[in-house]
Formats: sequence, C-alpha cells, structure tokens
Amino acid sequence: MRLSPTLLLLSDDQALANLVLGIVKRPWKLVRRGADRYMSHKMFAQPNVRLVILDDQAVEENDRSRLLAQIRKHFSGNSLLYVAGSHSDGNEKRARTNGAHYYVSKPLSLERFGHVLQSFLQAQHAKG
Repeated sequence: MRLSPTLLLLSDDQALANLVLGIVKRPWKLVRRGADRYMSHKMFAQPNVRLVILDDQAVEENDRSRLLAQIRKHFSGNSLLYVAGSHSDGNEKRARTNGAHYYVSKPLSLERFGHVLQSFLQAQHAKG
C-alpha cells in the first residue's frame, strides 16, 4: 500500500490554513500544527512528508533557526516554503540558508501564494 504524500503546515494563521485546505486535495494528506519551539518528535516523525510550509509568525526570533534546523534534519530534500511574519533581511537570509525553496513575508498575497503552492504540489506529483 502506498502512503499518501504529506504536506506539513506549521502555522497558527487561519487565513493561510484555509487557503492551503482549499488547494490540497487527494492524494495529499494535510497535517497542520502551530509552529513553536515545543514541536514534538511525533510531528517530525510524520510519514512521507514531501512539502513543509513554515509560518514563523508565532515562533520567537531566537527559536527560528533551531526549528529550521530540525525541519532540515528530519525532512532533508523536501520542499520548504517559508512564510515570515514580517520581512527582514535576517528572516530571508535565515530561511534561504536553511534550505527554503520559497520565501515570502506577510502581508502576503493569498492568490500569489496559492499559485506558488499549486506549482510545488504539481512538481511533487510529477516526481511521483
């Protein structure tokens, strides 16, 4: 039996969650949790994660690098979309240094982000 590909959404933002819920369809499985420094091992043990969306708005500045390192460690090679609570050169550098494939800051265009998410999902689907 093949496992469904999983999209891991780490966000407390309901508008972002609603957008993702409207786009992610079968065979994808969506797992959502608020992002914080108390991410459990269970969250990092999700099977067949292909795409991670990290919204750093609820994560303390000092914890962002550690959380990104955990994501990189557990989901190496998977696509990472980084949504910053606000733009700063430091946020963008941190995201890109830690392997983010896409970086955007709030306020974000939900339409634009929706197109980006769809393109990442299609690329993952093409990989099989």
